[in-house]
Amino acid sequence: MKNFNQKYAEHPELSVFKEFFLSHGKYKEIKKKEYLVEQSSVAKYVAYVVEGFFRYTRIDNRGNEHIVGYVFKGEYVGDYASLIKKDITSLVTVQAVTDCKIYYVPLEEVRKFFNTNEDAQIAGRVLAEELFMVAYTRLLDFYCKNTEELYMDLTERCPDFQDYITLKEMASFLQVTPETISHIRNSINKKHIC
Repeated sequence: MKNFNQKYAEHPELSVFKEFFLSHGKYKEIKKKEYLVEQSSVAKYVAYVVEGFFRYTRIDNRGNEHIVGYVFKGEYVGDYASLIKKDITSLVTVQAVTDCKIYYVPLEEVRKFFNTNEDAQIAGRVLAEELFMVAYTRLLDFYCKNTEELYMDLTERCPDFQDYITLKEMASFLQVTPETISHIRNSINKKHIC
């Protein structure tokens, strides 16, 4: 699978963070549909994804599940809010979409790592900056792009993405109905046929 958040995953100043996970983390294989953390529970780990990908979901006050993000191979997965603030419950559920291979480290060890030296502090800052830019760009895109543009951006960033998720999931992530996604796909197919 092509990388979804390519720029974020390849940032050179995050290499020290990756090395930390690979050398200090514990290797684990996670099966499809298995949870890394569940909403309202206390997150204990952050992980580096070696293979596979995860979805982030959040249940609203009416009990509806919303897909709010994805993490892929070469990225870090966990509840970032739990890394920033100790002893808060997770705001999201993190679930494996495919069978995954990870290296995981307890949150407290990651917090200590960020204080070990200047390179680690820089990695922590860069991680925060990159996660902010992902969220900020997504926010601006939702205000400034129509649904077809959002769909096209998604499929351009990760062409085989739709091989792994359902129409309903894609609709949830783009905050539209499955019928809207189906209509967009049909419209795109008609454009390619003509």
